[in-house]
Amino acid sequence: MKKTAHIRPAAIIRVLLYAALILFAVLFIAPVAITAGMSLIGEDGTATLRNFDDLLFNTFVFYPMFWNSVLYAAVITLVQFLVIIPCAFGLSQTKIKGRGMIFVFYIIMMMMPLQVTILPNYIGLRDIGLLNTRLGIILPAIFSPFGVVVMRQYMKGMATSTIEAMRLETNSIIKVIIHTVIPQIRVCIFAVGLFVFADCWNMLEQPLLFLDDKTRQTLTIFLSGAEQYEGSVLFPAAVIFMIPVLLVYSFFSSSLEKGLTMGDLS
Repeated sequence: MKKTAHIRPAAIIRVLLYAALILFAVLFIAPVAITAGMSLIGEDGTATLRNFDDLLFNTFVFYPMFWNSVLYAAVITLVQFLVIIPCAFGLSQTKIKGRGMIFVFYIIMMMMPLQVTILPNYIGLRDIGLLNTRLGIILPAIFSPFGVVVMRQYMKGMATSTIEAMRLETNSIIKVIIHTVIPQIRVCIFAVGLFVFADCWNMLEQPLLFLDDKTRQTLTIFLSGAEQYEGSVLFPAAVIFMIPVLLVYSFFSSSLEKGLTMGDLS
C-alpha cells in the first residue's frame, strides 16, 4: 500500500500566514499603485504626461506650497530633538521627584486627539500674534510629546556605566548628552525622526486653521483643493507628495527597524 503524504499543521499555518502577509502587502501597495497609474491617464482614458505638465507648468501655486511643506517638516523635525533628547534623558536617567507622574502626563498628552489641542493652540497663537505666520505652525509642533515618550523608553535600556564615567569628568549635562547619550541612541533618533517628519509632512488641520496666506500654506492644502485648479492635477500632486517620505524611509529603514526595538518599558 502507498503511504499518503502527511501535511503538518505547522506547514499549513505557515502557508496561511504568508498568504495573509501577501494580501496585506497588496492592500497597502494598491492605493499607491492606483494613484501612480491615475496620474498617467488623461481625461480621454489614454496614457499621457499631460497631467504632470498641467501641474508643473500651469499651476505655479504648487511650488511655494511644496517648499513650505519641506520647510515645516524639516525644521520641526530637527528642532524637536533639541527638546526631545534632554526631556527624555531627564525622565529616564535623573532622580527627579515625580518624574513618573510627569511621564504619565506626557502619555496622556500623546493619547489626546489633535481636535482636543487645536483650539488652545489657536487661542494661544492668536493672543501672541503668531496666526498666519510660519512660526505659528512650527512652534506648537516642536513640543509634541510623542518623541519624548518613545525616546524615554529607549533610554531606559542604555548602559549607565558610560554615563556615570562621563559625569566624573564633567558637570555639564550637555557634554554628557552629546558624548555618551546620543551615540547610544542614534538608531532611535533616526526612527523617531522618520515618524516626526512623516507626521509633519502630512499635517492638514494646523495650516488650514492657522494660515490664511496661500504663500505660507502646505501641499496638503493644495491637495484638499486641487479641483479648483485647471487640469487633472490631483493625482500628479499626490505622487509628488509621496516621494519625500518614501525617500526618507528608504535611507533610514534599517535604523527604523532597530529603533523600534526599545529597552525597558517600566
